[in-house]
Amino acid sequence: MSQLTDAQHSMLQEYKQLLSGISEGFEYLENNLSIEAPPQAQQVFEDVLLAFQQLCDSNDRLVEWFKDDAPSKLLLDDFHDIVKLLEKWSTFGTNQEKRDLLVKEVIPVYESWRSQMQSFLDSYIAH
Repeated sequence: MSQLTDAQHSMLQEYKQLLSGISEGFEYLENNLSIEAPPQAQQVFEDVLLAFQQLCDSNDRLVEWFKDDAPSKLLLDDFHDIVKLLEKWSTFGTNQEKRDLLVKEVIPVYESWRSQMQSFLDSYIAH
């Protein structure tokens, strides 16, 4: 992809903001998901899922825009691995099990992917 349109540039900026927002949501859940989790914890998790859905919708456009860029394809494939990890959430009954899933599996994989994805996006929007 040679030159971004204003609309594409804006979408990539919003995508980056979603990445950061998801990190903040995960941080909140890591710090607040306990046996007696506040009622907001479920809402934050649902917000994280909504943000993932928005990323998923945007990824379809990214695939088209960056179809000749092999690293972008790998990054977008890795996104689906994170979604599969998140799907385990509903199989756990206790908040401690859900927190362990996030802390031990989801967050480390997500943060690694986020860092790589932000670096990739920066190469297009930092100009």
